Amino acid sequence: MLFERTFHTLKILGNERLQLPIFYESPVSLRFETGDPSLEIFLTEKKLNPKYLRSALWRTSFLYEKVAPFDTLLWVLYRTPDLDTDVDEIIDRFCRLVHLPSPAEVYQQDVTTAAEEPMTRILLFWDIEDTPPKIQPLFEEIVHSDFKDLGFRELSSAVFFFDTKRHLLFHPYDDRGVDVVGKTVEDIRFLYEDCRNWLLDYDIERMKTTFEQTKKP
Repeated sequence: MLFERTFHTLKILGNERLQLPIFYESPVSLRFETGDPSLEIFLTEKKLNPKYLRSALWRTSFLYEKVAPFDTLLWVLYRTPDLDTDVDEIIDRFCRLVHLPSPAEVYQQDVTTAAEEPMTRILLFWDIEDTPPKIQPLFEEIVHSDFKDLGFRELSSAVFFFDTKRHLLFHPYDDRGVDVVGKTVEDIRFLYEDCRNWLLDYDIERMKTTFEQTKKP
C-alpha cells in the first residue's frame, strides 16, 4: 500500500523512478540552500563551524514545517558489494533515531550505478500519519551526513517525505539543501514567494522560468 501510493505520487510528480537529483528530475521543483552561504563551513581545516550547521538545521526545519504534514516517510539504503556493514544494524539505528517501529514495508531492487556497477536499492517505508517520527534528531543527522566521521552517512540524499494526498515531496539531502516538489506550480508557489531569499542561486533561472512564466495575473 505505501509503495503503491508513494510511487503513484512520484508518477504524478514526473519522477516515477525516484531519480536523483530530485530537483533536476522533477518538472515542478524548488531547490533551497540551507547552509547559510555567508558563513564559513570550517573554522579550521578539520573543525566545522557550529553556526553553519545550526543555520542548515534551522532552515531545513523551517521549510519542513511550512510544507507539513506528510503521511509517508521513505528511506532508501544503497548497498554495493564492497560494503560489509550490517543492514539490520543500520535500520535499527535509524528506528532508534526517529523513534519509529520497524518499517511497515521493505522492498529491494537490483540496479546499477552510473559507472555500470551493481548496486542494491532497499526501500523502507513508514506510515507517519498516526506515528510521526522525531524530526529534529533526523534532520541533525542529515545535516551532518556529508561530513566524514560525523554524521549518519546512509541518510545523505536518501530521506523523502511524501504527502500522497496533496502530491508533495520534501527531500532534505544534506547540509547544503532541500528539494521540494509539487504537482503544480500553484501547489508550492507559497514557498517560492515566502522563502525566495533561500533559493539556490545556481538554479534560480530555472526556477524563475517555471514560476514566473506561469504566474497568475
